[in-house]
Amino acid sequence: MLAVFVMNPVFKTDILPGRSVEIDGKTCLWFSGTDYLGMAYHPVLLDLLSEGFKTLGSHFGSSRNNTLQLNAFRQAEEALCGYTGADDAVLVSSGMLAGFIIRTSIRSVLQEAAPGSRIMEWEAPMLHPALSRRKKAMTDWSSWAEKTADRIRKAAPGVYHVVYSDAIGSPKTAWFDFSYFRELPNALLVVDDSHGIGITGTSGGGAYGLLQSCGVENIMVIASLNKAMGIPGGIILGRSKMLQPIRQAPVYSGASPVPPVYAHALASMIAQGEYLKAYTRLQENNRYFRQQITFSDRFSSLPGYPVYTSEDAGLFSFLLQNGILSSSFSYPSPTDSPVTRLVISAAHTPEDLDCLARTCSRYYD
Repeated sequence: MLAVFVMNPVFKTDILPGRSVEIDGKTCLWFSGTDYLGMAYHPVLLDLLSEGFKTLGSHFGSSRNNTLQLNAFRQAEEALCGYTGADDAVLVSSGMLAGFIIRTSIRSVLQEAAPGSRIMEWEAPMLHPALSRRKKAMTDWSSWAEKTADRIRKAAPGVYHVVYSDAIGSPKTAWFDFSYFRELPNALLVVDDSHGIGITGTSGGGAYGLLQSCGVENIMVIASLNKAMGIPGGIILGRSKMLQPIRQAPVYSGASPVPPVYAHALASMIAQGEYLKAYTRLQENNRYFRQQITFSDRFSSLPGYPVYTSEDAGLFSFLLQNGILSSSFSYPSPTDSPVTRLVISAAHTPEDLDCLARTCSRYYD
């Protein structure tokens, strides 16, 4: 039987939301989206873009592999290596493209690690569409990881295994224990860290360092930079020998790059420590909000992570009636159950967080 879900209203706006948004002539606090570090109106980022447009223009109408190559792209990649702890980085125009490149170029990526081997690919439950190629049944991630790792260890020789997973569950939040894949033979772990880079790991460096500390032998990380980092682009992180074939792949050479002004701004924001400052503010805001609430058990949430979700169908409407706009929609497919998702950002003020805490308390009391 086909599931039918009640759709919450959709609002249109001409103004990008920051801490608040105006809908139907009413100003509402905005506690949603993925602008975790509050980059939409960050003054330093806006100044860097404004100045950068004068020297770097609006876009680069060329291939990254053309005869003329702009330094801004490689400078951004090197800055991201320092920020995340990765050996090498490839900057592309979106997180979705990063995933597509990996899935279509995986044999070239593994040409040195697994010459002549048959490649077997494993997809985690609820894998993001950037990496997913098939519909998977809803199963527990840990059970899947334990069984998959066991199968890989028992697999016949001559097979190289590629395991795909998200770093963090979304829209329902969950940490994943990648130590299941510790020192797997003949295996590469590819992780989508779009909801972690900038806000998890050491000083916001994301999943790459965490995966290294878990003892995973071969890893690659992809991520959208258009969430916490505020940059319309994507990144692929890994060892240089595995990333070099990507730079020669037709899908990379034929794709338009990130506008260079954003690559320049990204490198500058990292060098000036602005992302670290925003990360620190976000952690402070999240701790403050948690201190104000006594009903954290009503949400699905993770320690230190600024996202709170609920399947309570009435919460979204109650918040909206009280001047707070969250999100509640079916994701990733239209038949999935809607999840109300509250997001704390670095841009929120203590007064904003007090209002959210009081309103939620009224709903749950």
